[in-house]
Amino acid sequence: MALSKIQSESMNLADTFAFSGTVTGTVSGTNAFSARGNANSWAAIADGVIVQFADDSTGDSFDTDSCYNVSTYKFTAPAAGVYMFWFSIYSAQNDATNGFGFLKNSAKVNFGNSANEFASFVDDFDNDHVHTATHIIPLASGDTIAVCAATASDYYKGHSKWGGCRLA
Repeated sequence: MALSKIQSESMNLADTFAFSGTVTGTVSGTNAFSARGNANSWAAIADGVIVQFADDSTGDSFDTDSCYNVSTYKFTAPAAGVYMFWFSIYSAQNDATNGFGFLKNSAKVNFGNSANEFASFVDDFDNDHVHTATHIIPLASGDTIAVCAATASDYYKGHSKWGGCRLA
């Protein structure tokens, strides 16, 4: 349909439209994934250790463009852009202090006033609880993102998950 027809008449949604050419613009929602732990067990990890989300294919877990590595637990940006990541980590067991954050390449993402770079932190509370965080971050092609402990922490693999996607 010619642009002049749309401008001079009302658009008839019953018409058949054929478009050709290259689509440009936002890439919102591409490179999406959601991964989770693959065991019903507790893990105790040290500060800076990557949280193990080893399942991106069971149930509603997915990896649309094979950007998430279930062996290294890292997402690798296939192109420069703005990305959004989230996590939900079930924590506590016998540890009253738990904190988690994001790891970009080999460094904790710096978006707080704490030396530990917490995205989520609970202190002096040893009952089970859930840590959640969302972060929007620009990445270059080849940059990696993972979830890590921001202090020595316990987490339950079977109830923990994370994911993300490219926004632009």
